[in-house]
Amino acid sequence: MTTAITRKRGRPLVYDSCGIWPQVLEHIANGDALSTAIKRLGPDAPSYVWAKTQLRTNTALQAAYREAIEDRADALADDIITLADTPAPPGLDGPGLHTWVAQLKLRVHAREWVASKLRPRVYGASVDVTVQTSISITSALEQAQRRVLSLGTDGNDRAITGKCIDQ
Repeated sequence: MTTAITRKRGRPLVYDSCGIWPQVLEHIANGDALSTAIKRLGPDAPSYVWAKTQLRTNTALQAAYREAIEDRADALADDIITLADTPAPPGLDGPGLHTWVAQLKLRVHAREWVASKLRPRVYGASVDVTVQTSISITSALEQAQRRVLSLGTDGNDRAITGKCIDQ
């Protein structure tokens, strides 16, 4: 699908969506944001606004974009592991080592945050503890009442528990 983009002067730019989007989606899946992926196409690349307009109007493209976003989160998670396993450069000590570690931590935290926003169920910090079973309070009360009645009572309407109680 080709789309013409009008501009104030000159001929309108015509972009081949079928040729552009596979490249853009590949860049996104490898960890780039949409704006960065478009810039990687070169100086004649379409604008960010063009890309967002295409995404709003094409449902098949929306689904492919969502899959690329999920792949991007996975790529960022892989980057986190790579960064965490990176050994310190030789010869760094004192303030230089501290600066390098702080910079590495910043890169890791940025990737953690983005991955948690892109795929919150996989990389999010919150844990879903939803209980799917329903509990009937009346049923629980009836069962408790049956247990009390099965114990029996003494003459003063006190439950007999089998334990010795000082009177």
